[in-house]
Amino acid sequence: MRLRHLEVFRAVMLTGTVSEAARYLNVSQPVVSRTLQHAELQAGFRLFERIRGRLQPTPEARALYVEAERVFGEFERLRRLSANLRRRGSGHLRVAATPSLGESLLPGALARFHRQHPEASLELQTLHTGQIVAALLANEVDLAFAIAPPAHEAVQAASVGSGEIVLACPAQRRNSAPLTFAIGEFADLPLITLDDQTPLGMLAAEALAGAGPLPTSFASVQTYTLARSMVGEGLGCALLDQYSAASGDSERLAVYRLARPLSFEIHALRATHRPQSLLSSAFSAAFAETVASCDTAARQRWLPGRVDLGG
Repeated sequence: MRLRHLEVFRAVMLTGTVSEAARYLNVSQPVVSRTLQHAELQAGFRLFERIRGRLQPTPEARALYVEAERVFGEFERLRRLSANLRRRGSGHLRVAATPSLGESLLPGALARFHRQHPEASLELQTLHTGQIVAALLANEVDLAFAIAPPAHEAVQAASVGSGEIVLACPAQRRNSAPLTFAIGEFADLPLITLDDQTPLGMLAAEALAGAGPLPTSFASVQTYTLARSMVGEGLGCALLDQYSAASGDSERLAVYRLARPLSFEIHALRATHRPQSLLSSAFSAAFAETVASCDTAARQRWLPGRVDLGG
């Protein structure tokens, strides 16, 4: 039986008569009668018996109706999904971000996106940059966000914002003078460094390599959020991305801009062998808007004075 046969058969089962089925389907009665005849010929058994002027479904028809309802239920779900996708309001999106972006920027982007697309579902992961590239190539995520990702011919990167590396210190070490001062002023505080294999870790390490007197290195960590939390506990100071620093407790962190700014780009990443979906484009736009908003908020956290790393 064809889908059209099932459609007419279902309509008769729902309405009880050929005339009502014709009105339900917005066709003529002869069309319904002919289609039922063709359906019975293809099925090889009768679907209805006429008893006292009314159509009565046969036992075979009742069994067939159960499966017809299942088929049309799936078809209706497909129709709704198609309509929602056309309105860019539904679908499933798998998103990944590095740990620092996942904590500082991803929640805001998710809130913006959800307001615009409340029916869409998302799967969120925090991965390191190398893991993100591997996940994109393995079709495990649709979209990802990272700072200074490595160039890869199978991964397309588009800038969604930028930022700076800042110095975060325990709040009690605020410098009140709105002047440039040397990092040596914090020489009595340990320095919490980032793993040199991270993009920002390498950028910070290069900046510190030629610096003057430095605080003693206390610990090396792989995530900016962990370094920020350690600074908040008064364990030392750290060079962080501005978004990780800004998402910390303002009562526990003092944040200074560097005299010689160290800038970085934030990129949206996707695999080049798959076309970008409407939802993916919408989420990238929401992320870019969040970066712009958080950049303004982060700059308001910067204290007067700039730290000179020397060199």
